Amino acid sequence: MIQPKATKRSTRGFGALSMLVGALALVLAFGAGVYVEKRNAPPPPPVQPLSGNALRVMTYNIRIDSSSDGDNAWRYRRDLVASMIRFHQADIVGAQEASHEMIADLEDRLEGYRWVGVGSNGGDSGATDPIFWRDSRLELLDHETFWLSPTPSEPSTGWDAAFPRTVVYAHLRERETKLELHVFNTHFDHRGSTAREHSAELVAERVNHLPPDARVVLLGDLNTIPDSPPLKTLTDLTRLRDAYGLSLTGHFGPANSFMGFRESRWTGRRIDHIFVQNVVVQQHGILADEIDGRKPSDHFPVMAEILLKSP
Repeated sequence: MIQPKATKRSTRGFGALSMLVGALALVLAFGAGVYVEKRNAPPPPPVQPLSGNALRVMTYNIRIDSSSDGDNAWRYRRDLVASMIRFHQADIVGAQEASHEMIADLEDRLEGYRWVGVGSNGGDSGATDPIFWRDSRLELLDHETFWLSPTPSEPSTGWDAAFPRTVVYAHLRERETKLELHVFNTHFDHRGSTAREHSAELVAERVNHLPPDARVVLLGDLNTIPDSPPLKTLTDLTRLRDAYGLSLTGHFGPANSFMGFRESRWTGRRIDHIFVQNVVVQQHGILADEIDGRKPSDHFPVMAEILLKSP
């Protein structure tokens, strides 16, 4: 297991946002440039004042570094990805498809964040699913990386998966309230349906090792849509529930989280998810922001604002 790393230079977010009501509050909370999925949708319920210990958690597939992407290659997108995280003031980010070099680029652009994670091939090699957190708000108590395979303690490819897949786990504690949160971040295989099902079972087993009252957040590109067998396995075997349906203010933004680099925001699938246990979900959104007409990734980040329940 690697030690969390400090970052280098300051790129502060925009600070606390003003609280308004209804749709305007959601726009401000999740940032300008987010587009509503249905223009004729009923207005969301009134937004309640947020508690001081609400946390913003994000899952974000930032797309591999591929020279074949042309103008969408990582070197043209790294500033955009960092800007998204900073602007939306995410306290915890579970990223996917990050190489060690990509993580270093984000370190340079996200001062105040620390991270943990191990590459899918072990050490710094292979794709990493790092967990970043804002050090001013949270401290690390423990962390682990395990593999989605029959041999989870060693680098390995499981079942019918195309690639080795990992889960990164971080046990965090909020500095002010001392409330603890268990965070899992993962990327299920895109080809192996058997691997996705067994991966869900393995994640459920790890979650169930925690005390029943543990606060848990599962972040990830699970490469599967709502109500699919792997997600049903997660909810059947654990108390995890999809934050999409738990939000006190409903869902904001498009229904899909993956669209490639196409122009349309409205075609694609919701395969990136946030599941929670023993927390209150105050807001949930899929963030369709563009910066100067460019998409930071082929996936939209998914964000939830959660409130940690006191014992």
